[in-house]
Amino acid sequence: MTRVVLLEVTKRFGKTVAMDRVSLEIEEGELFTLLGPSGCGKTTTLRVIAGFEFPDEGRVFFDDEDVTYLKPYKRNTAMVFQNYALWPHMTVYDNIAYGLRLRKLPKEEIDRRVKEVLSLVKLEGLEKRYPNQLSGGQQQRVALARALVVQPKVLLLDEPLSNLDAKLRVGMREEIKKLQKELGITTIYVTHDQEEAMSISDRIAVMNRGRVMQVGTPRDIYFHPRNLFTAWFIGRSNIFEATVLDVEDDQVKAILNGFTLTGVKEPDIKLEPGDKVAVVIRPESIETQPPRTSGYNEFQGKVDLTMFLGDHVNVRVDVNGLKVLAYLEPDEEPSMGADIKLYVEYEHVRVLPWEELE
Repeated sequence: MTRVVLLEVTKRFGKTVAMDRVSLEIEEGELFTLLGPSGCGKTTTLRVIAGFEFPDEGRVFFDDEDVTYLKPYKRNTAMVFQNYALWPHMTVYDNIAYGLRLRKLPKEEIDRRVKEVLSLVKLEGLEKRYPNQLSGGQQQRVALARALVVQPKVLLLDEPLSNLDAKLRVGMREEIKKLQKELGITTIYVTHDQEEAMSISDRIAVMNRGRVMQVGTPRDIYFHPRNLFTAWFIGRSNIFEATVLDVEDDQVKAILNGFTLTGVKEPDIKLEPGDKVAVVIRPESIETQPPRTSGYNEFQGKVDLTMFLGDHVNVRVDVNGLKVLAYLEPDEEPSMGADIKLYVEYEHVRVLPWEELE
């Protein structure tokens, strides 16, 4: 198992800054995900770790070894690409064995390792097939097996499930997570799919425009966003522009559209009365009955949209001109135009410094 560290890494392509002083610490045996929209720098970061790109500034370490300018083949990493990059003229067996043959391992050792990894990814019996005779999920398993068979220090996965259909994607990500935990390989995973990242990761780095916005566990990032971009990108949120009225410890009162809401901020975020802020409320945090705690907000509005989605109902409510989205239980579905009261606890209202989102 290997610890991967990036220190103030910057990478430019002409005038475009793909990585802007990126610092990360990826622990031994961790499944760490780089998450963000297209063009945010996540794949460039992965390629810098792999050695396919060299940084303009900063350093990359594997444990205590500086690998910043080391060639890819000397880093002992393995990458699974988005398009799998399988050799079409080679069988499954030969595709998997390719990296071992380059390393000039004995034939018996190659055969033993290939058979082991075929069993690991559940492809026994398909050794003699060619890639065009496999399903998308099977091709993905071959690509994963080819990476694992060389026993890399670090496994790199660049949007490996994006070419699969939705149902198969869910199954494969569960298998990748299980396999990674069994093998204990330090794994860095790139995706723009937030649900995928949340479901498999030990920790996530949310990236935007070449910068790391926040690093944390899926739970921390979802419930404790430290900036507006993270709150907006992860999950669905009601986000409203507001002005701070009062701050007491970590509790913040803010006014928006003629009414006052009370929420909370992170302890190290400094806010003052008069500051422009974003009020962030997750739809599932909104209730139709007063919570049992004393600290909650109450507001009333008119239902202007309902959407039944099986396990819950999306309900949009017009509150003083603000459109508030709530996820309610199916048996709570209100009628269109109905008056409705909504409640949300103070601790579920996050108050963040305002920033413009593109």
